[in-house]
Amino acid sequence: MIFSKLPNKAVTTPEVAVLVQGMRSEKAFAVTKTGDIKMSGKFLACASALSLAALLAACGGDGDSTPLVSAGGGNTGGSTGGGTTVPGQETVISLGKGTGSSFVQGQIESNITNLPPRGTTSLKVSVVDAANGNALVTDRDVEVSFRSGCSTNGTATIVSPIITGSGVAETTYTANGCAPDDTVTASIDGAQASASIVLRIDSSDADRITSNAPEFTSIAPAGSGTSDRPSESEVSFTVVDQAGDPVPGVTVSFRITGDTASPSIPVTIDPAEATSNAAGQVSTLLIAGSDSTVVRVIAGIEKADGGVSETQSAPIAINSTIPIESGLTLAASNFIPDAQFTAGVEVEFSIFATDKNGQNVRGNTTINFTTVGGSITPECPLSEDGTCTVIWRSQSPQETKPLITATTIGELTAGGVGTISQSAELFISSSRNPTVALSQGPRTDEYCASVSVEDRNGALIHPPADTEVAFTISDGEILSAETTKTVRGSFLPDDETQFVTCVFAQRSDAATPARLTVTVTTPGDTLAEDLLNI
Repeated sequence: MIFSKLPNKAVTTPEVAVLVQGMRSEKAFAVTKTGDIKMSGKFLACASALSLAALLAACGGDGDSTPLVSAGGGNTGGSTGGGTTVPGQETVISLGKGTGSSFVQGQIESNITNLPPRGTTSLKVSVVDAANGNALVTDRDVEVSFRSGCSTNGTATIVSPIITGSGVAETTYTANGCAPDDTVTASIDGAQASASIVLRIDSSDADRITSNAPEFTSIAPAGSGTSDRPSESEVSFTVVDQAGDPVPGVTVSFRITGDTASPSIPVTIDPAEATSNAAGQVSTLLIAGSDSTVVRVIAGIEKADGGVSETQSAPIAINSTIPIESGLTLAASNFIPDAQFTAGVEVEFSIFATDKNGQNVRGNTTINFTTVGGSITPECPLSEDGTCTVIWRSQSPQETKPLITATTIGELTAGGVGTISQSAELFISSSRNPTVALSQGPRTDEYCASVSVEDRNGALIHPPADTEVAFTISDGEILSAETTKTVRGSFLPDDETQFVTCVFAQRSDAATPARLTVTVTTPGDTLAEDLLNI
């Protein structure tokens, strides 16, 4: 059992009654003049009062205070706010205002509790030892933290934490849009002690409204939206006061400008009116109409002086309706593949689509593909660029001129909506048994090579893309800039039986014939050659 002196009572002589308490009991013991201890009307025999006084030690505090640090031995001096620190006595930290007998636990002190919209006030809290007559704690540094709801959400600022060695922690609070009230709490890390104050803050008057960036600046027309490119966009604004701080609780009205004169489905907003939140923000949903256009949302508020403040959003484009029949284009990466005798040769087919306004159909259409000969990817969705690509593959059924068709739903050239399509044909060539013949061209010093390959029936056909035709000369000079010509597969051949390419050449010496040679190399590495004396 630890004996404690009666708080705020000095220990004098054995003749003075002293109140002591047990560490784990609130029962009081009274020491009489004769040195006996009285408990609930009964006397207990004990040693002399002088011996008892030598054992007395301090302890105390209440249920709202926190034993923080042992004071240790050797300090018997006085402290601010009354009371005497006794060696070995435990310090019980409490937060509040005032000290000593005027201390009010749990309260922060401030001379101003009603603030204007951007008002500032000082907040002060006392750090006391409840076991020492609520004296200020001055024998160590204590860190006090201040927090509030508005300081957390950014509508107020508090200087925190505050480190004090005087027993008083003082900070500054500034309102930056917080309203109508804010509870500030002071606390010490690791201790249960806390104090608080409620500040009343006047609401700001709305001065103007500012525009924020829309969720999307380009959306699809009504009926054409997808998850990647919807037909609606959230548009938000912020109501602020003269200082630029957000103002909550203000009614904002919305309207639209820029829609076409007579759309079949007009652009709409929902809601047409809303109230600004704690951050001064308010929003509405812009819902696209049927036409391609550019619109803005205009937001307005009524100011305190009766005037009106309006602002407009960034422009929002509504575009890319369904494809139009004349706007479909089908292209192949190679129109003359080397695939007569090879399965698995691949050709990329790309479709390009525009709407009636010539705008790319952006991501809201799927194109279906079919083929007569070989095989093809069944479908692909259009990208944001209005295009997509599939793969045609050589295989049975083998066709020399397979037909590939792209189909979708769109606007018919004749009017109305229906199935629209575009077709493209391939010319399937080979590298089998190439042949080449050199001859005089129709112009002076012009010489032409005619190149063919065989199809599966042995007939001569145009060679495949990437076939190279190289010209060399001895005792002469090739006058053409290019001496090697390559078969391009970017279009179908004009002559399906042969490929003809020419160069200009002449002798180095008029008296000596020159020899012009042409060598053909197919993609399958088969060769053919011909010579001509010029």
